[in-house]
Amino acid sequence: MFGVFPRSSTVYLRKFFLLTGIVCLSAFNSSVQSAESLNKIIATVGNQSISELDFDDAQEKYQKLTKYLKNEDMRKSLRTRVIDFLIDRAVVDSISEDESIQVNEKRLESEIEKRMEYMGLTSRKQFEKAVETSSGMSYELWYTELPFQIKKTQLMQYKVPNHPPSDKDIRAWYAQNKEKVGFEVQYRQIAISPTNDSMTEESRIHKEATEIKKSILADPASFSLIAGSPRNTDAILRARKGLMDWVSSFELYKTNRSVATAVASVPVGAVSEVFRDERKRYCIIKVEGKRPTPLENVRQGIVNLLSKEKEDETFSKWVRESRSTVPIQIFDDVYKKENKIPDQQETFTLD
Repeated sequence: MFGVFPRSSTVYLRKFFLLTGIVCLSAFNSSVQSAESLNKIIATVGNQSISELDFDDAQEKYQKLTKYLKNEDMRKSLRTRVIDFLIDRAVVDSISEDESIQVNEKRLESEIEKRMEYMGLTSRKQFEKAVETSSGMSYELWYTELPFQIKKTQLMQYKVPNHPPSDKDIRAWYAQNKEKVGFEVQYRQIAISPTNDSMTEESRIHKEATEIKKSILADPASFSLIAGSPRNTDAILRARKGLMDWVSSFELYKTNRSVATAVASVPVGAVSEVFRDERKRYCIIKVEGKRPTPLENVRQGIVNLLSKEKEDETFSKWVRESRSTVPIQIFDDVYKKENKIPDQQETFTLD
């Protein structure tokens, strides 16, 4: 075949084919190396492998979850923290498998239905919005976390010791967070009801309420006298000279939002502007006192809050301690260097 070409052409063709073969082989090797790099094993936990692809997927999720993760050591590099995140999740998967804790799609749907029933919701869209509001994360992110949360809940019941907060812890939290527990308020109220829905009556009542407000500002001590007079058309309030004794802002909001809104913005000793309540009455209030909600009224809420915080801390600590019960091998150079793991050693108990 090559006989028809001059000798120099034959040599040229041989070099051309050789070069083409080298280029093709090089491209093939590069493709293989690229694939190997993507699928490089970072660590193994039990019978589960963690690859660079797993790392890439987890990195985005980890960064979205960072503000919800309470026990992260931010002194560590992001890569090390993400690998620790993957190892911890793999440890939980391994122990859950040993404990026959299975979370499949059917189990997830059952959990969602149970939560919807508890919340009194029948619409999936309403549930998704409620989840986003209560959790502060997107529904998609919450759903990807649900299998882990189910396993965590079951492991907390059977494997992880968790003790309730002490009275000292409860009192310390209350002392540091009084502004978060809301307040109780004592106030007086004057309410004037129109006798009909006419514009004339509305105008008359508004004028009367405005005049009462002016007289109270001129003589603040007169509030209780007016509140106990026939000018206060609410008989129950009139009998008490308008006094409403200590009530929590939360309970007040549930029964009378307009009054709750008014007392929240009025300082102690001051008088509100004239406003209309849910019963279309023209009202004026005077705040007699405000105080943080007493400890005993919010004790159970603090217990629940501290228990949840302690639960997260306890579970995180238990997972790290449980690494000693699951075979773990680390192959990532950055992680090994940062955690001072010798190169010749592959199996470790990680702190």
